[in-house]
Amino acid sequence: MSDLLARESLARIEDYQVETVPDADIVVNANETNWDMTPEIRLELGTRLAEHAFNRYPSMHGEDLCQAIADRLGFDPSQVAIGNGSSELLEKACFAFGGAGRKIASANPSFSMYQTYAILADSQPVLFPLTADGFVDPEGVISFCKEEKPALLIICNPNNPTGNFNPKASMEKIIRSVDCPVIMDEAYMEFAVEEGKEEEVTTLDLVNQVDNLLVLRTFSKAYGLANLRIGYGIGSAPLMKILKKVLLPYTVNGVSILAAELMYSKPEVLRQRVEAVVSGRRYLRDHLEALGFRVLPSATNFLLALPAGKALERLAEKAGAGDLPSSEKAMAAGGYLFQELLDRKILVRNYSRNPRLPGGLRITVGKAEENPQIIGAIRDIIQ
Repeated sequence: MSDLLARESLARIEDYQVETVPDADIVVNANETNWDMTPEIRLELGTRLAEHAFNRYPSMHGEDLCQAIADRLGFDPSQVAIGNGSSELLEKACFAFGGAGRKIASANPSFSMYQTYAILADSQPVLFPLTADGFVDPEGVISFCKEEKPALLIICNPNNPTGNFNPKASMEKIIRSVDCPVIMDEAYMEFAVEEGKEEEVTTLDLVNQVDNLLVLRTFSKAYGLANLRIGYGIGSAPLMKILKKVLLPYTVNGVSILAAELMYSKPEVLRQRVEAVVSGRRYLRDHLEALGFRVLPSATNFLLALPAGKALERLAEKAGAGDLPSSEKAMAAGGYLFQELLDRKILVRNYSRNPRLPGGLRITVGKAEENPQIIGAIRDIIQ
């Protein structure tokens, strides 16, 4: 058999890996919501599914859901697109605007799949640094884009994995100053309520003021539909005309569309969940900082905690890394804490080996009864 020849660019792609523990008692590693559908919504969905025509294709582009989103947010439905998760829309945007010889820019650290989508589009991923506290520096990004001349700029706001919310004014300055399409990945924007009202934090109202903006949202996080993989994007008319050329028909299945329509029609459920997450976020932050961790500012449903002070020294000592240089010591301390939590069947996301986040663990906000258990376990490990 002859050798299978794949595109050369695929050799640059690393597997996307997330730790999984089937018997974990507390799962707070993937930024899912730990609240499933309410019994009332589940019953209503079941009733609708009983009459669902599974033998028919779904709507070609989720037109009814796009209409509902457009009506609520004040856009023309032609400016709305749904995808198999907002990740699909990211990938398709890279296909639409990337290509051989082109660059696609994103932050470091940020969602690692941005680089994968760029490579899949035969483009070169180029990374601009965040500040030491995880924020976007508008002037730095503008200068970076003038030098690198990317064909597409992707900004995650609030950012994953740091959690930082960047002010709308900063994002607007970037959008209006660069010479390429901009994707604002707002997957966590529903949780940014502490930063102000919706219109004060999102860049959605800029969509009809510029030609180069695509704003992405997801039903996987605040709405709790991660299992069904559905997200949406809203963009300027010229940008959406290009993007829709690469969107395949029937890409989102009918059950996902039906569930998203139902969840989107229940804003009171969303509000209650967001309030619970914000409360849990405060609890985790206060207690992690009291234990000696440096916790980055977060407007998401997770926190990025880095061991510092006495917590760092104690964890490093237990890991046998007390005499290592500071960065290596932090990496060892974070790795030790991750494994100890795993042994207690608490699954968090391990960023401890990331040189930009040495020792960092990303912890999704759990339910009210889970958060004290997480803190209690960390306290026991440090002692």
